[in-house]
Amino acid sequence: MTVEIPADLAPFVQRLIAERRFLTEGDVLAEGLRLLQSQEALRAAVREGFSQLDEGRSVPAAEVFAKAREHIQSAERARRA
Repeated sequence: MTVEIPADLAPFVQRLIAERRFLTEGDVLAEGLRLLQSQEALRAAVREGFSQLDEGRSVPAAEVFAKAREHIQSAERARRA
């Protein structure tokens, strides 16, 4: 596949390579596509969440926050170990 980088983005891409954040233009493009893929997955998850709310399926906020705290504490313990 051949891709042409728009002229207004070329200096940005070249700076990323010069700073050794990426090795090639292809690496920059691949990372951009990964970010778009993540963004699309997040949009789908948000749509699904709103659909669940519309259907009356929800979790109390206190439960969500408690699970989030547990997850954070677990991650911090694992990081310290």
